[in-house]
Amino acid sequence: MPKQQQGLQVIQHMGQTYRVMQSAFSSKVGHALPRWRILLALHECGKCSQKHLAERCRLDPASLTRQLQAMQKLGWISRAVDPQDNRLTNATLTPAGQAVVNDALPKRAAFFDESLKGLSAADVDTLNRVLSVLEENFLRAAGGKPAAAP
Repeated sequence: MPKQQQGLQVIQHMGQTYRVMQSAFSSKVGHALPRWRILLALHECGKCSQKHLAERCRLDPASLTRQLQAMQKLGWISRAVDPQDNRLTNATLTPAGQAVVNDALPKRAAFFDESLKGLSAADVDTLNRVLSVLEENFLRAAGGKPAAAP
């Protein structure tokens, strides 16, 4: 099979695998992956600017704002203008939001334990290395700069 056709199959398979993972994650953990990434970032960072959250969670600012508004209505986060820089809006977990995260963390751990069954540590390392190479190649192909090494 020509390399170009192999590449197309890999990319299609990767996309399908990601969609299945997102659905399974949401089902098992109870949160859609984009929302969970925001919750986890706030759990790990505490108060965080929306700009930093967008970068960290790899979400466009408009999508992040919609997610934050929904979570604010649920009472999970609070948002306020940064006292040192009124151009920035900071978000923080509320006690209710922290309880949501605390409830989901063990479910997340169990999900990943189950998801990685049958893979050795070396397999996971290899997969991460290959995915990093693909990401760098995609960035270059799009005319973007490669991301900093993790």
